[in-house]
This record gives sequence, structure tokens and C-alpha cells, in this order.
Amino acid sequence: MTVADLPEGCGNTSRLVSLVELLSRSGHAVTILNQHALGITSTSVQRSSGEIAGGRFEYVLGTVDRYYGLKAIQAKWKAVGTIRDRILQLYRQKRVDLVWFNQLSFYDVYPLTMQCKKLGIPTIQSYEDERQELTSREYVSLSRRIFAINSRMADKWCPRRADAIIGISHYLIEKYARLSQDPNRVHLLPTIIDCNTWKCGPEPVRGVPTIVYSGFLGEQDEMEEFLLALRIVREEGLKFRFVMLGGAIVRKDMNERQARIQSQIEELGLADVVEQKGFVSRAEVRQHLEEASLLLAIRRDGVWSRSGLATKLSEYLASGRLVLTSDVGDVPKYLTNEKNALVLRGSCKAGTIAEALRLGLASRDFRNRVGHAGRQVALDNFDLPISRQRLDSVLHGIFSSRSAFPEGQDSALH
Repeated sequence: MTVADLPEGCGNTSRLVSLVELLSRSGHAVTILNQHALGITSTSVQRSSGEIAGGRFEYVLGTVDRYYGLKAIQAKWKAVGTIRDRILQLYRQKRVDLVWFNQLSFYDVYPLTMQCKKLGIPTIQSYEDERQELTSREYVSLSRRIFAINSRMADKWCPRRADAIIGISHYLIEKYARLSQDPNRVHLLPTIIDCNTWKCGPEPVRGVPTIVYSGFLGEQDEMEEFLLALRIVREEGLKFRFVMLGGAIVRKDMNERQARIQSQIEELGLADVVEQKGFVSRAEVRQHLEEASLLLAIRRDGVWSRSGLATKLSEYLASGRLVLTSDVGDVPKYLTNEKNALVLRGSCKAGTIAEALRLGLASRDFRNRVGHAGRQVALDNFDLPISRQRLDSVLHGIFSSRSAFPEGQDSALH
């Protein structure tokens, strides 16, 4: 059960796809019941049902439209009721062994968990970021205030009722170990990727290095200071090309930021070296990484960055290209500056970023050496085999505690 832009989107959707791929490759059958669109990727590239990463998905309300304000609350309740009926139907057909709540909240997790407990179906709650409504003090609408109350209730009442909780970072592990009052039920599952899918060949030999950014310009991604840094190194004579791969943004606040960044690019005189591609598919992202020299994954310090761990960072590392990132959240647990990535320390100001760019753009040999070491980090920590071991341990713990596995297999997930 989730909220995502399907079949392909940014942010929360990337984590969802990787989870489903991991489960499917482990032999489990997966059905995704999607409440509604996340509201980041354009509805023109979404579908109300289909297949992805080996699993089936459907928007339970039959539409990819995203509602806002009080209308969104009505749609959410309707979606929860529809999912409740589907769980009961699957239970009667003996087609459900476990229900997984992916980054959801009180209004959906609590009633559906209570239904599952009544039916004897185990549940998992998974989290990949701190709750947005709890990180912002600007509740500008009644619906936003309601969502904030909903989030507080979720943290108070839901964790204790899960059979297992999965977090993407140590921040979330510590949070939910406290809230669940049982650390043994809380498990770390960092980003999940297929390192073979993202592996790139040698960096192309060309006169001008190419920097690539892929994302939806979320508030945690640093771009404004990076553009200032590009102007600094360009004035010093360094040559480069910067390619921005960004989602077809739906949300108004993200549209406004994208417009500001476009204006900044023009004001800084960078328009001739910056290419903005808009939304592209994962296959196209993969091709742009193949052509890249340096990959941009700088995050501002803040609760979102400390609580999450970007899937694109792991994909970047797996490519074997040099990655420029920042030491927020769990990043320092995996990466060391100039050993397996360029890791910015402290605030990501233009001068600090420019210093890293000088080093990264100057030497192809340096990029190859550090990029190769970064790929090894991805293999050791985020690749499918190690992720499968972690998840298998969680699933075995759930079903062994119930004294029996689903009939005919170790675990079958629907």
C-alpha cells in the first residue's frame, strides 16, 4: 500500500520500485495498491494500472489525477475504504500473506492494520524520510493542519502495531525503535539497486567534462549554490557541460523554484553550458550517466536530508562515475572524501563546491579512480544480493514468530 507516481516517477516512487524489484527477484508475488499519485511527475506519463519491476500495480480509485486541499482528504478516505475491501477479498481468496505499508500515515495505516490483525495477516511499515508535515512550521491551510495532526497520530499509535518496521537510515531506525518500544522489530534497509543495471563503461574521452544532475529539484537538493560555483570555475577557465534531468513538475512550489533556477542560469551567463532536459525515463537517465564525467548529488542539511538516503546517490555510485555529494545524514557512514566520492563538509556554499569542482573536473584519472571505489561501496552496501539478505532476515523473523510460513513457500507476498 503506497502513494506514488506510477509506472515511473521520482522520489518515493524510486524506493518503491526498488523494493518491488527486490521482492519479485526473491520469488515473491507483489501487488501494489496505490492510493493516488504523489503529485511530482506529470499525469501524462502515469497509468492507472500495469506492471512494474515484476509486480502488478493499480490506482485504487481508477484515476491518476491528484487532488489537493480538503478534496484530497475525501479522496484519501475513499481510497482507504477501497483498499480495506480489497484486503478482505484477497484474504477470502487466500491470496494475501503479508501487507506492507510504504511511507504511509495514521488515516490509512491504523485502520488497515487493525483489519489485518483481526484477519491474522502480518504487517510491515517502511519509512524513507521524516514526515513532511512534521518538518514544516508553516501550516498555511486547514488541510495542511489536518495532515500534521494525522502525522503525529501516526507516530504515536502505528509503530507499536507493526510486526516489523523498516527504515532507510539510522535516523529513522532510532526514531521508530523509540516509538515502537521494541527495537528488535525495527530493521535497517538502505537504498536498494541492481548495480549491474547502473554499471557504466569507461568515461568517454572528450575535451569538455560533462556534469549530470537527475531529480525533481526537491527542497533538499542544493542547486542555487552549485550554479554560483559553476560561474566561479568558469571564470577561472575550467570548461564543462552541465546536463539537468528533471521531472515534469506538477506541484506549484516546485514549478516556482524551477522558474527561479532558470532565471539564475540566465543571469549568471551559464545558458550556453547548461542543458535542461525535463522529465526523462530511467533508461534515458542511465544513458546520460554513461556519457557523464561527474554526477551531482548535493543535499542541503536539514531533517529531510538527515532522515533519508537518496536512491539516486546509490545509482550514481554503482555507475562507476565520480560523485559529488555532501556529508548529511548517513552519507559519511558509506563515503569518504576523495577516497570513493567528493564529499562536501559543512554547508554547501559556492566556494566550497567550486573547490571540489576544480579537483573533479581537472583529472580524468582521478575521476576514474575515485569513481571505481564508489562503485565498490554500492556493491557492498546497496546491491540486490546484500539487500535480499537483509529483507529475508526480516521476513523470516515475521513468519517464524507466527510458527508457520505461508503454504508452499518460505513467504509469498501479495
